[in-house]
Amino acid sequence: MLDGVRVLDLTQYLSGPACTLLMAGLGADVIKVEPGPAGDAARILPVVKGEHSSYFVQQNRGKRSICVDLNQPAGHELIAALAAECDVLVENFGHGVLEKRGLGPDALRAANPGLIYASISTFGRTGSKAHLPGFDLIAQAYAGSAAITGERDGAPLASAAPIGDVGAGMMAFGAISAALYARGSTGEGQFIDVSMVECIFNMHPFAIQGPSMTDDKARLKRTGRHFGAVPPAGTFMGPDGWLAIHVLAGQWSRLCDAAVSIDLAGMDRFQTPKGRGDNRIELLEILEAWMQTFPSNKELIAHLESHRVPVAPVIDPADAHLDDWYIERGAVTKVDDPYLGPVRVPGFPIHASGVPRRSVEPLAPELGAHNSDVLGELLGYTPDQIAELSASGVITAA
Repeated sequence: MLDGVRVLDLTQYLSGPACTLLMAGLGADVIKVEPGPAGDAARILPVVKGEHSSYFVQQNRGKRSICVDLNQPAGHELIAALAAECDVLVENFGHGVLEKRGLGPDALRAANPGLIYASISTFGRTGSKAHLPGFDLIAQAYAGSAAITGERDGAPLASAAPIGDVGAGMMAFGAISAALYARGSTGEGQFIDVSMVECIFNMHPFAIQGPSMTDDKARLKRTGRHFGAVPPAGTFMGPDGWLAIHVLAGQWSRLCDAAVSIDLAGMDRFQTPKGRGDNRIELLEILEAWMQTFPSNKELIAHLESHRVPVAPVIDPADAHLDDWYIERGAVTKVDDPYLGPVRVPGFPIHASGVPRRSVEPLAPELGAHNSDVLGELLGYTPDQIAELSASGVITAA
């Protein structure tokens, strides 16, 4: 889908690489610019064997790497020259870092009006907090997701999945795709400003509008492993492990049919949403006791599925490769890295008729492996010029 689109990727860690990983998966030529001399900081994140990181492999497969010293004026000039030859630039540096080097959106888009320049940060590039540093945990706290997660009387908890980082990467990916579409008719690029906080904040379906419409009475509170407002919904202990069910009004009769052995339909106090809410603790205890009557979670889940009750086992992501659905969808796959060996990673998540399923996962690049290719192709540099840049430390290779 993105064949012919060239992306200059000035991102590190997770939010930006999550965006450009999707673009590479759809056929874009992603040129990953790593700050010299050490490269992307993710190259030292676990798990590391020798000088190679499986974290880096997961987030950067299918990209090309050049390593440029961003503290040298010659490095700044090199990046500016490359940006003039690209369709998209993605960055997640701190506020003002690239502007001080003459690589901000105003400067680069003036030289290349068709450039789509996407910036990902914790708080965005405007507002009183634009200058502050932050990571996914900070975004989850400020965006309110941590406030409503955890035990009822316990501390607020952040999700272990980095929803701010990956959500912002996906938001940037969508915005870039729309900007590419718009450029087809206008010829003009865009400046795209994505904040992790707003990405998480937009995930709240009730927490903002609910209090607004009820004079602040319907405020969400932490409810632990169960959704307090719409029981029965949450995680339950089955015969041999945890599972989740989510039953709304439309599924209640199905659950009653599934639990006919305990005459759930005959318990009048549970037959309305309000009744189930008022008696949620008793309902949950009854259901969990009923679940223990099955020989195994597998048979319990099959029984609930046969009645079309929304249910799923609680899967440890480390075990996903053992699950049939993950295998069938290619949702977990492996990279045969020449240094690390087989590395299991999440599969490419976009399924479309124009995106053939991969038979082999692309590799992640070695540091600066494509210095010569990129500088020769895009800028016409000769081997002698490239050697001179290398000798002066402007570019580095492993």
